[in-house]
Amino acid sequence: MNVKEFERLIGKYYGYVVDMEGSGVEILDALFVRDKIQGILDRSLPEDKVPPSLYERLYELDGLLWEERRTFLVVLGEAELQHARRQQRSPRSRWWWYLDELKPSPQPERSA
Repeated sequence: MNVKEFERLIGKYYGYVVDMEGSGVEILDALFVRDKIQGILDRSLPEDKVPPSLYERLYELDGLLWEERRTFLVVLGEAELQHARRQQRSPRSRWWWYLDELKPSPQPERSA
């Protein structure tokens, strides 16, 4: 695994996710960057030394993307996302392509 490339892609993903009000093209690029990150993770071996801070950063950015999914869908548009998803043939395991279909987990009720 090329840790420098992983780190560079995380930085690029960060730029897109924190400025979700860009263009639809930028949002699609964020999805492609996230795919590249996942590809690196999928090809990594147990002996690859990835700093835990990079995994933590990815987890935080994925959380931010999830929180900003409404803005994401407004900027990109559901029809465009669905079209891009079909073109990419993205599996459901790549959840970032399915922000229009995924629903948040129900919050447990608090006991009085």
